[in-house]
Amino acid sequence: MTEYAPYEAGSTSTPSFDTPSFRILMECWRESAGGDILPEGRELQLSKLAPWMPDMSKLTLEGPFEIRYRLVGTRACERLGMDPTGKNLYEMMDPSIRDTIARSFAETVTRPCGFYGRYENVNKSGRHSAIQSLYLPLKPLPDGTPKVIGMHAPGEMIDYKSPPESAAIATAITEFTWIDLGFGTPY
Repeated sequence: MTEYAPYEAGSTSTPSFDTPSFRILMECWRESAGGDILPEGRELQLSKLAPWMPDMSKLTLEGPFEIRYRLVGTRACERLGMDPTGKNLYEMMDPSIRDTIARSFAETVTRPCGFYGRYENVNKSGRHSAIQSLYLPLKPLPDGTPKVIGMHAPGEMIDYKSPPESAAIATAITEFTWIDLGFGTPY
């Protein structure tokens, strides 16, 4: 994994989001972390996050190139035109950037740090849309498997392409920011 560089971008310790769900997730994450480095997913204040749970996902990093969706909200599934639960995000990403993004997820759980990005997806019907996401690390599973929570928000529709066999994630990245959670960032 070290032969691949993480996504090169700026960083911040005080992100400013124009999306309320991202602000609330960041607030809940920081409150739930308390004295520990990382919060348990079940420690997040779900009552505050309830309106946006259909836009959330939980992933596990089961290997350098295996970023598995464990839970995906209904609105996120609708935007993709499919339910990616159980699928490997790495295999759904554009080959030109997936090694860099896999390394970026590895940084998220080992450093730990978060990241925010704006990117483009093509859903199962061919709809090409802008999306934005916030990813934050969580305490690993009891067997040590790292976990990440994601919040997603739709952007504008760009155009339609021929319907692909499967949804394509991050066909282009238009913005990426590392979030320093107190342990630094790659850049």
